[in-house]
Amino acid sequence: MTEEIATGGRYVELSPPAPRTTAGTVEVWEFFWYGDPHSYAIEPTVRRWAGRQTGVTFVRVPAPFGGPWDAHAQLHFALEALAHADTGTMRAVYEAVQHDGKRLAEPVEQADFLARLGVDRARYLAVLNSFGVQGQLAAAKAQARRAGVQGVPTFLVNGKYRTDLKTAGSAEDLVRVVEGLVSMARTR
Repeated sequence: MTEEIATGGRYVELSPPAPRTTAGTVEVWEFFWYGDPHSYAIEPTVRRWAGRQTGVTFVRVPAPFGGPWDAHAQLHFALEALAHADTGTMRAVYEAVQHDGKRLAEPVEQADFLARLGVDRARYLAVLNSFGVQGQLAAAKAQARRAGVQGVPTFLVNGKYRTDLKTAGSAEDLVRVVEGLVSMARTR
């Protein structure tokens, strides 16, 4: 599969590469959005894949393209700051947006929803617009811009290789392409 990926145009090589945040491992960033049906559909597959990896640092990055995208990115970063960005909470947010018709774009709506999941409402609202969350939001915007992220789900491997649904060919192929890019990153 690595050879097919290397010659098949299933990714874009960034020049110059985007900055990495970890050393000593292959770094894989997934840009996603809770409001995107493709991100939602692929999430269980990505989670299983990431859980099987060794020597790979996997980072989920909510894509901040403005409006509700930014609101969901802040929600995600606030949950990380509160140590609530676990699989169950992420899945509940996806379900609320994808199936229950919740926008979760306003802080009070987010806080009320998350309180039902056991997140302290007052702490959530205090962290949501904190310096740390705002810094993460700005960093995610800069990284997405540098990497040329145009939609979601998009994967960035070692800051050097970018692939997405369109480039990979299908949702089924996307994780296989990422896996091939991880192999390429280990050898180059």
